[in-house]
Amino acid sequence: MNSSPPTKDIANTVYHAAVTTALAVLYSMFGKKIIRLDVGNPARPDFTEYIKLSSVITLAKFTKDWLVNHQFIPDDIIKS
Repeated sequence: MNSSPPTKDIANTVYHAAVTTALAVLYSMFGKKIIRLDVGNPARPDFTEYIKLSSVITLAKFTKDWLVNHQFIPDDIIKS
């Protein structure tokens, strides 16, 4: 019995991680450059910093879900 995950699962996981990371970086750059908002520093253990970082990641996840639902990007890059 082979317990290693199939290649399509690994590829789809990497795809989802890359899309979410790219959107989070985009929102962080947008916040810093255009709105002049400090997005958050994970090195400072402060509750407000964690809220700022969580909001950027949550916004990226919502945007990714919206893009998938409206078929701008595929849900999985390898179907079966």
